[in-house]
Formats: sequence, C-alpha cells, structure tokens
Amino acid sequence: MIKPENNTYPILSIQTTYKCNMQCANCYLGDMLNNDEYADLNIDMFEKAISKLPKRIDVRFIGAEPTMNDDLFEMIKIVKKYKHRPQILTNGLKLGQEDYVIKLKESGINFLGLSMNGGLDDEVYKKFDNGKYAKLKTRALEYCIKHKIVPHINIILDPTNTHIIKPLYNKIIEFCNKYNRRIGISFPLTIRIKSIAKMGNYLDTYTFNMEELMKIAKDNFGNDLQFNFEMDGLLEKSSCMYSFDTPIGKMGGKITDWTIDDDGIPLSDSKRRGILTEEGMIMSFFDYYGDEVEGPRKSESEKMQDELEPIYEK
Repeated sequence: MIKPENNTYPILSIQTTYKCNMQCANCYLGDMLNNDEYADLNIDMFEKAISKLPKRIDVRFIGAEPTMNDDLFEMIKIVKKYKHRPQILTNGLKLGQEDYVIKLKESGINFLGLSMNGGLDDEVYKKFDNGKYAKLKTRALEYCIKHKIVPHINIILDPTNTHIIKPLYNKIIEFCNKYNRRIGISFPLTIRIKSIAKMGNYLDTYTFNMEELMKIAKDNFGNDLQFNFEMDGLLEKSSCMYSFDTPIGKMGGKITDWTIDDDGIPLSDSKRRGILTEEGMIMSFFDYYGDEVEGPRKSESEKMQDELEPIYEK
C-alpha cells in the first residue's frame, strides 16, 4: 500500500459506490453489492488524494455502478481540475437517456467502458445480467457515439455468447456511419473480450484461457491479428491488445484473462491498475478486493471445464 504522492499506477480505480441498478450473474463484489455496510466514496478524501498524485494518469470510476453515486459529476470535475483523465465503467442503463450522456460529456467524460455481455441478444442478457437490456444498452451505445464519447465495449464471454460479437460489431459500424465517426486515433473505439472471474458472484460455466480468447478474436476479426502484451510500458501476461481494419478505420481490441490464481483472485499484484482505499491509500486492484470478497464457490464448473476442453483445443 502506498500514499497517493508515491503513486506508480497508470490507472487508478475509484470505488465510487457499492450500489447497483442491476443484479448481474458475474460480479466480483459478491456480498458487498448493495450492502449498506459499505459507504459511497468520501468526496473530500477523494479530492485530497487526487490532488497529491505525482503525474497525469487515468482515473477510472467504477462500482458496482458509478452512475448510482449522485456526486459522480462533481468527482469527474475534480479529476479534470487536477489535469487527470476521467473515465467511468458503467452498465449503461442511465446512459439510455440522452440527456444523461450529454451531461457526462459536459462534465469531462471522453472515454468510458460500457458493459454489453449480451450484445444485441436479450436471451443472453437474461442469463448474464438477469434482465432484458439489449434495447437500452444499444441506445446507450448509440448516444455515446453520437456525442463523441468513445466507448470501450466490455464483453464477458463463455461458450454460450460468443455469437453476439459479430452482430454487435456490425451495429457499431452502423452507428459510426450514421454519425460520421471515423474509428482511429481521434475516436479509438475498442471491443474488449474477457473470461469469467470466479470471484464473488459468477456463472458456474467454462472459463476461457488466453489462447482460447485469442482464437475467438481471430474468428471474428481475422486470422492475421497481432497481439501485443505490452501496455503502458509494462509487460502483461493476462491482457493483450490488437487492432484490425474496418470499413471506417482501424478498431482496437483487447483481451483479458480473468482466471483466478492460487490466492483466489485474478490479475494479482497488478502494476498497471491500482485502487484508492477508504483510507486514502493506493494498492493493487484485485488484491484489495481479495481481502473483502469471499473466495470462489465450490461448484460444478470444474466438471464443465473438463467436458468442454476438447471443443477449444488449438
């Protein structure tokens, strides 16, 4: 654990709130979700910490669901005040209201992560997110593109929803054409696919490894993809980037393998991603949650893993 003035993480996550307006099947917060024992972020402590950061970084508001914190817009302005780059990771439900997206843009948000585990398919959302969210999330995606907020689209994958990637990609291209957005340096839209982290609450299903996720990316975006494991000057083993050509420019792709380690957490001891603690200190992201979240449940997932393994052999 380090003081903000000694921060070395290029990405600092902010646990904005433990409240959420969804009940997703996969949520590493486990019993912390919608638990009154866990308070929303203290905005005074937050500003004090942000003011001491030694160099410009990405400050990422997360939850549960960060839009459930009424102080979110004020916190975004604080990040801008100290010359950092604000981002949010959201389920997108509130972004189905165009006025809300406009307010995010005006407060200083230019990039955000948007969860779309079901793509355009409500049956997948029912399994992964316990509700029919395709129309609302697709509308959120459109409003982001319309108002020049670059979406980093996050998709948790298991063998039942790999089919949603290509139709979602086609819808992205459709929206970019509609609003004259050329994908590239000025609008670096990215699709991120990731495996299930068996931490907190999670689906008892097959967990893709890195090689399998790379194969899924190639199946959808071309066999000539080149994967780069160096990000922010650090060599990663659980994440990689790639890019591919589209009719309207070069789109980014990212893969994250959230397989847990022997300590029951994914991406342990990350050097890229830190989190601000309740005491105003900074530590590695998932190591922080590993102290709070109950470890992986005993389930039938190991049996399923063995049964499905041959399907995804190299």
